[in-house]
Formats: sequence, structure tokens, C-alpha cells
Amino acid sequence: MKKITTLIFLLVSLFSINVQLVLADSKIDEEPWSKYPDNSGMKFQDVDSFYNSLDKKWYVEFENAKLNIREKTYFKDLNKVLSKADKYGKSRTVGEGYHPKRQVYVFVSVSKDGKKMLTAVFDAETQRPISTSSNFERKNPYSS
Repeated sequence: MKKITTLIFLLVSLFSINVQLVLADSKIDEEPWSKYPDNSGMKFQDVDSFYNSLDKKWYVEFENAKLNIREKTYFKDLNKVLSKADKYGKSRTVGEGYHPKRQVYVFVSVSKDGKKMLTAVFDAETQRPISTSSNFERKNPYSS
């Protein structure tokens, strides 16, 4: 009985190790940014056209803003763009699976009094938001 139990344990252990090796091998082959690859060679609409076509529930600039930033840049440089508004509040974005040369739209708006700040980052290819933030609670995106 002891030999059978040992044999079963050995077989289960070998099977488990084999499955782990197969799964680990498949993850090594996959690039970390396979979902959002480099699109630096592609052409997208300019940042102002994108802003004008944007659904305002995602982002809208303050009326009479102290600062508005609209830039199209690479994912690797988006925090450099966001840092331009650091004196009004720090905002940074990170993301898993984005190639450093993936094109993104970056928006920042600071209220007239400099106390409220909105930020938004959108993927240029998919036009989906990567991140949005504000340093205040807002219920209606159209109000400042």
C-alpha cells in the first residue's frame, strides 16, 4: 500500500511540474505589451480634432482655465506632459501592457483659481481612456 501511495504521489508531482513548465514557457514567449503594441508608425488625428470629437463625459476643459494642455505623445512621455501642471497638483499615470512608443492623447485643465485640476489620457488608436482624474469630487463633468 505504501508503494502505491508513493507511486501516485510521484505521478501527480511530475504532472504538476510539467503543467507549471508549460504555463511558464507560454508566458515567456508573450511580449509584455502584446495587447497594446508600438503604433508609432501610424497616423492619427491631431489632438485638437480628437478633443473636439471627445465625449465630454470623459473630459472637458474648465471655462476660463488658468492652464490647458492638449498633447499627443508617446506613452513613455506622458508623465513628462502631466508634470507641466505640478504646481497645481501632481498627477501621474502608469499602465500595464502599453508599449513605450504607443501614441496617447494627454489632457490637463486647471480651473481659473488654480485649485481644481482635471487630467485625462486616451489611447490614440483605440480612443479609449487609459486614465482620468481630478483633485476634487465632481458629479457633473460640465460644471467647474
